[in-house]
Amino acid sequence: MANKFQQPIVAIVGRPNVGKSTFFNRICGSRIAIESDIPKTTRDRIYGNADWCGKSFILVDTAGLFEKDRNDNLQEITKSAVETAIKEADKIIFLLDATDSVTSYDREIAKALHKSSKDIFLVVNKADNAKREMVTHELLSLGFKNPNFVSAISGRGVGDFLDHLVRDFPREEQTKIKEEEMIQVTIVGRPNVGKSTLLNTLVGEEKAIVSKIPGTTRDTTDAIINFKNQKIRVVDTAGIRRPGKIGRQIEKFSVIRALRAIKESTVVIILFDGIEGVTNQDAHLAGFAKDQGKSIIVAINKLDLWNNPKKIEERKAFILNKLRLDLAFLPFVPVIFISAKTGANLKIVLKKIIEVYNQRFIKIEKNKLKKLIDGASTRNNQIPQIIDFYQEKVNPIVFKLVCKNKNSFHFSHLRYLENVIRDEYPFFGTPIFIDLINSKKS
Repeated sequence: MANKFQQPIVAIVGRPNVGKSTFFNRICGSRIAIESDIPKTTRDRIYGNADWCGKSFILVDTAGLFEKDRNDNLQEITKSAVETAIKEADKIIFLLDATDSVTSYDREIAKALHKSSKDIFLVVNKADNAKREMVTHELLSLGFKNPNFVSAISGRGVGDFLDHLVRDFPREEQTKIKEEEMIQVTIVGRPNVGKSTLLNTLVGEEKAIVSKIPGTTRDTTDAIINFKNQKIRVVDTAGIRRPGKIGRQIEKFSVIRALRAIKESTVVIILFDGIEGVTNQDAHLAGFAKDQGKSIIVAINKLDLWNNPKKIEERKAFILNKLRLDLAFLPFVPVIFISAKTGANLKIVLKKIIEVYNQRFIKIEKNKLKKLIDGASTRNNQIPQIIDFYQEKVNPIVFKLVCKNKNSFHFSHLRYLENVIRDEYPFFGTPIFIDLINSKKS
């Protein structure tokens, strides 16, 4: 049962609105996937870590297999993504609705699953009471033995089902990739800037849905990459629009997922469109990542669309100058021009991920730091008296400044001290924080 995740992979499949996302969240123990009564809410595959009785596995929530609609181009893309999830999975959960009859779509899915040669678990959801636990001729006609009745909302029957599911799974300590061994990376940006294409090209396979339809990725999709013996987990997020353009509830949930993905990462790649340039929303994303203490890489995408080779350097210079103005609060962040489509400079991106991540763990010796800050105070007599200055922690980098009155320190004073520190210790791509503390003796 080996796979690239070193953990068993279980995929949940079924027609729309049978409760796949709710069941996924129940097993993972958190609201990772978007839950909605609106059919076709889940487009991308969602990966989550799950464990039961000391056995861990990767759970995949898939999009529903829709009826064939020639006018629905996205449906074909989604179907392909589901088929990929089935191909990846070691075991498959085929989810039905106890409150509804077996439909022709259920039968089509059953046929596809029988061809997969995978272990299939037939699970009937919304069985909130014993009256709904009926093994009918319709269920048996699908060709799967021993249906499992559950209620994803209440949790009824879920534990018994999981006992069956994980019976032959290896113990967690044999399989689990330790989170601290991986660099957690999140790709963020506005819709249609190429986030999913970037993830796919980095991984070398179609991991996320790629489409020219803005807003295709509504949830987060992730993959694990092994680069120079370093495991990197890369998360592709839904595009974040300006607040005024977020109309539907699902869009709002997508924004929450993306912001949560930033908070749970250590490195954030902010992807800009090299044709459209930087917008205020891009700056807001960058500011949020900085405030969260995340290491940041700026990637300018769609280098392949710059048709005039003679003007490429001129275009780069223009964008860099604009970045210095729009992202003036991020002078320490590396900027890389890439093509997610062709793969241009993506190895540089992976190298920078490791580089900025390592910067998060630099610890400055106290005597060297004291000498640095004392010299800075001597050269600038506008800096109020500093009683003590020391580095409190790494990952993120936090310094403590002890003074008589912290209200006497202006933002410009702290920026000056930060620049002095960065002249000796760049903390490349990584924000640093200086916390002010009033001396107890003052």
